Amino acid sequence: MRRLCLILLAGLVAVPAALAARGATGDGALELRDVYGNVSLSGEGVLWGQMDKGALIVTDPVTTDGDVSVTGADKPPKTLPDGSVLYVGRAMTFRITGGTYKLQFNNGNGIDLTTVGVGKATILPSLTVVDDGDYALDGGKWKSVPLLDPLTVKFGTPKPPPTTTTTGP
Repeated sequence: MRRLCLILLAGLVAVPAALAARGATGDGALELRDVYGNVSLSGEGVLWGQMDKGALIVTDPVTTDGDVSVTGADKPPKTLPDGSVLYVGRAMTFRITGGTYKLQFNNGNGIDLTTVGVGKATILPSLTVVDDGDYALDGGKWKSVPLLDPLTVKFGTPKPPPTTTTTGP
């Protein structure tokens, strides 16, 4: 009886771990801490964070693949000609619960965010502060954002395109 219980217990631990590892393939993580400047971020996955002050342009190319939430804008959001939405304010929070997204932070002060999935970010540091903040990839050590040079980082590994098989003529 003990042997059966031990086997069942091992199965309860091993199966979820194996499924989680398979589901996480390709996912990476990017974290920003107290970043100042302009940040372009495009990706697929989940994202959450806050910004002390600045403008945020959100583009949701596939509106049915996840939800976008932005709170704390000083003015009502403005829909731009390309369909993206502009938010301006202080103490804004934002959350994307899955899918494809593109964010553009303009003159951002104190940007803190975490994203998990696959994507790319470019940070153009502010020339008005001494410390432009920090970033970390995949749970690694925090690194300083370079003071003068743009920084581009990729996170996660894109899934390979589906293979197609052909059958004779």
